[in-house]
Amino acid sequence: MEEQEKRVDEVNQSEVEVMLEPLNYGSNHDEESRIKSPGFGYGLFFSSLILLFLASFTIDFIVDALVGEGNEVTAFAYKNFGTYVVTFSLITVFLFLTKTLLPLVKKFTKIRPYIHGLFYGFIVIIISVITTLLMQILFGQAEENLNQQIINLILSKHPVSSFFWIVLLGPLVEELTYRVGLFNAISSRNRIAAYVVSALVFGFLHFNIPLNADGAIDQAKLIEEFINIPSYIVSGLVFGYIYEKEGFAGSSVAHITNNLISYILSIISIYASK
Repeated sequence: MEEQEKRVDEVNQSEVEVMLEPLNYGSNHDEESRIKSPGFGYGLFFSSLILLFLASFTIDFIVDALVGEGNEVTAFAYKNFGTYVVTFSLITVFLFLTKTLLPLVKKFTKIRPYIHGLFYGFIVIIISVITTLLMQILFGQAEENLNQQIINLILSKHPVSSFFWIVLLGPLVEELTYRVGLFNAISSRNRIAAYVVSALVFGFLHFNIPLNADGAIDQAKLIEEFINIPSYIVSGLVFGYIYEKEGFAGSSVAHITNNLISYILSIISIYASK
């Protein structure tokens, strides 16, 4: 009799487990569907850009009032740090309200994104260097673009605070904006277009129009900007591939690895030249 009751309990327990499996799958499936939906992708992309603009405008006003004129490097450092902290915080709120924050955070609980992300991070560096060398062979030697020059200038004065927005917050904000946002939104209709558009947008947002002391466009430096921009676009293509293969966690780890290596090399170069 006891054995019969035990078997009944085991059968009932197994039935419950079988019934729960589709429910768990459905929950995960719904979460992924929400993240992959075009509406969420476009919403995240445009919201991130608007939040970045508003945060930048607000932080610029506050820093200018506190720091004042004559200390541009410190002002740049505070502006970038504050802008990325505020933008990342507001994007996090957006993800929480759209019920996508937890699913995205869960992606960092597995070991695979870290292993593959580290590997892909080095690949991005190698491909970027090769692209830059090819452009310089074709169009002549060029200095670093204005974006990188500004970063190096900030690094020389504020290496610690720069670490947080260059290595950590910057990559996370960009992966959420251009991969989880823009790439996802477009790829639901056209996968190739998703690669091209997200890479171009990513690349040209690292592009600057250099001005001389008179406020006119510096033609020589503008050419350098165009010589350097393909490496950013190619990096955008590679990050898109990593995101498609490894998800948000994998592309984020790769992007952080890429920026970390660049950060370390820049620090070494700056302090070695002193």
